[in-house]
Amino acid sequence: MDPRIELALEIMLRGLDEPQLVNRISARLGLSPSRFEHLFKAATGQTFKARLRAARMDKAKELLLDPTQSIKEVAAAVGYKHARNFTRDFAMRHGKPPSQHRISSLVAGFAS
Repeated sequence: MDPRIELALEIMLRGLDEPQLVNRISARLGLSPSRFEHLFKAATGQTFKARLRAARMDKAKELLLDPTQSIKEVAAAVGYKHARNFTRDFAMRHGKPPSQHRISSLVAGFAS
């Protein structure tokens, strides 16, 4: 894989709670935003935005296992300002809203 794309993925994963603007990351890599998007999609098979959303939702799934964090706190931890958008994206990725995922995970934890 192109080392610039590997670096972009590292930057993305380290800062899931931050705005991941293509312009900021492409500038850090010394690429134009359009060139960065092209290289990213060629290397990963996904757009940067799609990969970022998937990474955020997968991290959120882990964070939801901690019942001391509210859904709103989990949303903020993965870069969402609005819980409604977070809930929509989470349900699209994982098939159910975060609250139902949390309940299912907790019940499964008690059953084992």
